[in-house]
Amino acid sequence: MPEQQSLSTGIEVLKLIVAGGFGGAVTYCIGNWFVSKKLQAQKHEHDKQLESLISKLGKKNTVHKLQFEKEFQLYGELWKALVDVRSTATITPFIDVMPKDQAHYDVYKDRYASAAAAFNKANNLFKYHEPFYHDDVSKITEDILYQCRKHIRKVERVLSSGEFDDKLFDSADELFEKMIEAINEIEKAIKVRIGLLQEAEIVE
Repeated sequence: MPEQQSLSTGIEVLKLIVAGGFGGAVTYCIGNWFVSKKLQAQKHEHDKQLESLISKLGKKNTVHKLQFEKEFQLYGELWKALVDVRSTATITPFIDVMPKDQAHYDVYKDRYASAAAAFNKANNLFKYHEPFYHDDVSKITEDILYQCRKHIRKVERVLSSGEFDDKLFDSADELFEKMIEAINEIEKAIKVRIGLLQEAEIVE
């Protein structure tokens, strides 16, 4: 009897093991199916996002109409101001023509006043609207205004002391060359920027 009971118990245990194993397999398959479905859904969503991004990158750049008009306007104003600076900043050129009825000191003083006024106007315009300028235009403009400021201050100190030297005239000639180069570079940068803006898709 004990042997028969033991055998019966063993059979029941085997049945439970088999039943448990089969149930575990079914549970595993169902879980794996749900995971697979979820991964497929996520992949589909990621693919859609990637296609959307590629599509956006393939389109033209868009520029808001207000930004386009503002930037275009400021380039015109900046250009005019810089041309005025170019025509007045070289106060003491080495080769110069002086009026016969006016002392050199008075001529330089008048030129200094004109140069300072033109510089202040251009510098204020640039500083007030600097965020609107493209980086290329901004960098060149900032550099040439710095060079102009240095020369104008040199002239101011000389006028205060009344002691002129050749270094001041050399400084004026160097500034003149830098101004020509900078103005040309700014012109190119503005034209490139305006060209890019015109090619862009303007939105309201």
